[in-house]
Amino acid sequence: MFSALLTLLTDTFELFKKGGKLSVYLVAALILQTAYWYLGSPGPQIIGAVPRSIGAAAINIGWSVLLLFVVPALLMLVFGDSFKEAGLRLGDVRFGLPATLVASLIAAVLLYTAGSFPQIQATYPWAGAWPGRSILTLLAWTMLYGLYYISFEFFFRGFMLRVLKPVWGLTAAIWVQTLISVPIHFGKPVIEVLGAIPLGIIFALLAVRSRSLLWPILFHLAIGISTDIFSLYHQGLLLP
Repeated sequence: MFSALLTLLTDTFELFKKGGKLSVYLVAALILQTAYWYLGSPGPQIIGAVPRSIGAAAINIGWSVLLLFVVPALLMLVFGDSFKEAGLRLGDVRFGLPATLVASLIAAVLLYTAGSFPQIQATYPWAGAWPGRSILTLLAWTMLYGLYYISFEFFFRGFMLRVLKPVWGLTAAIWVQTLISVPIHFGKPVIEVLGAIPLGIIFALLAVRSRSLLWPILFHLAIGISTDIFSLYHQGLLLP
C-alpha cells in the first residue's frame, strides 16, 4: 500500500520536474483563476444575489487587477519573460485598428437586442444604475471597467498564450486559453457563457495577428460598455 503511494508521489514529482517553468505557471494560473472566481468574478456575486453597486464593482475590478495582472506580471519578471512578447506593445495598428472597429460595430448591433433580455438586465451593469446617471459617470465607469479588461486580456491572451505557445504551439495555446477563460463566466447569463467560446478564440487570434493586447482589450471593452449602455437604455435608466 505504501509503495503504491510512494510511486504516485514520485510520478507527481516527475510531472512537475519535467514541466519546469511551465508547471509553475500552470499551477499559478489555476490558483489565480480560482481565487479570482471566488473573490472578484461577478459570477459568484450574481449567484449570491449581492446587490450591484459602484462599490461592489470597484472591489471586483480591484481583485482582477491584483490576481489577473499584478501577480502574473511579477511571475514573468521572476522568470525573465518578455512583456512585449506577451502583447504589451502597440503592435500592427494597420490591422488591429480596422479589425477592432469593424468587430466592435458588429457586436454593438447584436448587443442592442441582447440588452433587452431580462437576464442581461439583471446582470449588467455591474455597478447597477450608477453609470447611466450622467455622461461623466458613464465615462468614469468606462475607465474603471477598462482596468478589468486590461487585466482579463493580459492574463488569458498575454500571460497564458506566452506561457503555452513555446511549449505546445500556437493552435493548442489558443484552445487551452479559451478552455480556461470560459469558466470565468460561469454564473452569468447562458448566452454570455456560450458566446465566450467563439469570442475567446477571436480575442486570442486578434492578439496574435496584431501582436498586441491593445486591440482585444479595446474590443472586449467595447462589448462590455455596449452591453451596459443598451441594458440601461432598454430599462429607461440611461441618462434619465
